[in-house]
Amino acid sequence: MQRPFRAWWRVFKGRFGSSHSQGSPLDRANATATQTQMQYRRAQGVLRAVWGYPDFRANQAHAVRRVLSGSDGLVLMPTGGGKSISFQVPGLVLGGLTLVISPLVSLMQDQVATLAGRGVAAFAMTGSVDLRVARFLNRRIVEAPAFFLYLAPERIGSPLLATIIEGHVPTRLIVDEAHCISSWGHDFRPAYRQIHRLRHAWNVPCVALTATATPRVARDICRVLDLQDPFRLAFSFARDNLFFAVRHGVDPGPDLTRILSQVEGSSIVYDASREGTEVWAEKLRRAGLKAAAYHAGMAAEERARVQDAWLRGRTRIVVATNAFGMGIDKPDVRVVAHVGIPDSIEAWYQEAGRAGRDGRPALSIVFDTPDARSSREAIMGMGATRRQRSRFAAMLRWLEREACRNWGVLGYFGQAAPDECTACDQCRPDLLGSWLGQPARTPMG
Repeated sequence: MQRPFRAWWRVFKGRFGSSHSQGSPLDRANATATQTQMQYRRAQGVLRAVWGYPDFRANQAHAVRRVLSGSDGLVLMPTGGGKSISFQVPGLVLGGLTLVISPLVSLMQDQVATLAGRGVAAFAMTGSVDLRVARFLNRRIVEAPAFFLYLAPERIGSPLLATIIEGHVPTRLIVDEAHCISSWGHDFRPAYRQIHRLRHAWNVPCVALTATATPRVARDICRVLDLQDPFRLAFSFARDNLFFAVRHGVDPGPDLTRILSQVEGSSIVYDASREGTEVWAEKLRRAGLKAAAYHAGMAAEERARVQDAWLRGRTRIVVATNAFGMGIDKPDVRVVAHVGIPDSIEAWYQEAGRAGRDGRPALSIVFDTPDARSSREAIMGMGATRRQRSRFAAMLRWLEREACRNWGVLGYFGQAAPDECTACDQCRPDLLGSWLGQPARTPMG
């Protein structure tokens, strides 16, 4: 397999050998510092050779250095910030088995497919894995210079997992979407609490990553994972190219159709119900737009067909429930609209962050209508916990906010706000007008 990583690995083995530091404590400290710097230079080489990028983004560079240090840690990086590279590149530099705990099948499959396309050995335990496959993977881990094994937290303790990693000790444990660990988080998964079993089984570095965590959730992550003297990297969630807006009214149809008709590029429209996605997709098609519905009630083959058509540009607009978007890295999404009100600021921000990943101007707009409120409140009334109701109340306060929306978001996540905002409807209502009425070209561009 002549893929980028294989080619880089052959060159690397020819240039570098193992080194052991000896001498005084000062000599060893200097040797450690030198080794860390050498590892970072190798990481830059991997990035160029395997990913084709000239260098890391500033946030990624900080994260890569800390992951290479071998410490436990927590990385808070906004959606689209490149979290996966922050642990995948160090995994290739350090070699061995990297165990990645991840919550969604689509997220794992996307990352494994991307790694495999670059010649990196990776596997996701997302379907039926029999004993024959497990034994093959066990041998593959020995043969590969680096191996990434992805699994959902529910797979922890599986006999097949034990067979796959028998005789191996992972060199690091990665916990992706780590907010799922905390009962204070917006997407709590009880199975994430079992990760401590892996922490107790191996004394290996553990790094948790998330795009949405309040200060309370961040503390809970570190506590539940029992991170030892962890580094904490919290990068700003501010996105200068992403314009936040809220429209209050009865019928979002005219504004939504106008925006989607006039703004080029791909778009996502989120609704709270499956039926709603079908209704809105039909409305947009009648307006002459290429739109398709996507929700968990559809057959898997149909969902895959819709997603593939959208990724390839044959369908411009996907109207979806929150089942859509996780693990998809499409850079040219210009608009993320919500005709259904999200259940929390965390959920909204994660979905909104799928717009503008290419750095160009993009719009996140929420249509706050009586129907949208009553639909969400009906869902919240069906067994929502006090914490869930509290998070929804915070979402409603943000929608009703008469001050800077960016300041409201950053304050919610415990981050400092910039002195000036140029990317929300409260601070720049003129720019919202350009999104609503400008001729067919990208606003602000």
